[in-house]
Amino acid sequence: MDVKIAVASSDGLTVNEHFGRARSFHIYRLHDEGYDLLEVRENAPPCAGQAHDDDALARSAQLLADCRGVIASQVGPGAIDALITHRIMAFTLPGSVDEAFGAIIKAKRFAYSK
Repeated sequence: MDVKIAVASSDGLTVNEHFGRARSFHIYRLHDEGYDLLEVRENAPPCAGQAHDDDALARSAQLLADCRGVIASQVGPGAIDALITHRIMAFTLPGSVDEAFGAIIKAKRFAYSK
């Protein structure tokens, strides 16, 4: 397994951002030995309150187009649609980044990526 995963986090330690409100995404490389932080990408949040801009959601998904997954505390249906367009799996896993990656590894969601 060797895939890029984006995490909606304000601090890189906790999955604590809603996908549509995330000002940045921490990009990790998930591999057989664990995971490594590669970079932090700035994002223009597409959601304000309960409203969102579909074009802005598409831009946020495009920002992560080289990732195969995104982990956030919440991901709405519009965001899921935008992510699916780029073949990105959405995971709602609030808590620590360690716990989130542990859950993904245990679920073997990316076992096909060898």
